[in-house]
Amino acid sequence: MNSCNFVLGIDVDFLQDKDKFDYWYSQMLGERKAKIDKFRPLNSKLLSLGAGIVLKRGLDMLGFTDSVILEDQNEKPYLQGATGLEFNLSHSGKIAVCAFSDAPVGIDVQEPERFSGNLMNFVYKDEEIKYIKYRSENQSDIDRLCTKMWTMKESIMKYYGKGLSMDPRKIFIDLEHGDKAYYDGDALENIFFTEYEHEGYYITVCSRYESFSDEISFVMGE
Repeated sequence: MNSCNFVLGIDVDFLQDKDKFDYWYSQMLGERKAKIDKFRPLNSKLLSLGAGIVLKRGLDMLGFTDSVILEDQNEKPYLQGATGLEFNLSHSGKIAVCAFSDAPVGIDVQEPERFSGNLMNFVYKDEEIKYIKYRSENQSDIDRLCTKMWTMKESIMKYYGKGLSMDPRKIFIDLEHGDKAYYDGDALENIFFTEYEHEGYYITVCSRYESFSDEISFVMGE
């Protein structure tokens, strides 16, 4: 695992045990507890706590124990007063992940979902849809490619720290020519994608590094 660029992940199923949930909740700082508390669905609480766990583990590994975490105007988290460290979180289904880097980084995880024609037309450009259909033999293939491409778009939006203010419909992913990315017709320079799969989940990191991390290190619940 690269000491500067790595990804931690966690399966949050173990947090359904109330004692384990309470233990890990007690380890969180105030801002993470507030995030967890605002969710009503149990799975959302588990994912938020899971995100807090992988973030805490990574920061502890890097020597940033008990650091204060703030959010910018687009709700992208950062460490108060820290330089040379960037991180980004994502969660979906029962998986939470966190990417750490010494440069800007964005990460997204998704479990495959059904992409109807209307949803594809809303999310993807005509060129992207043509590529997806050409590379697919059935609906399952379409769903996988659509999910993969969506994680790439989300990771770009999170890399730039703009969230949905960066219109995903203006992002064009050219998978046919080396995963090139464009926004509103302009090439997005000096960004690279690293893709992972874990138990059916698709995960993409957008970073400045052609080679980010060979794999995701999954932490175990205690």
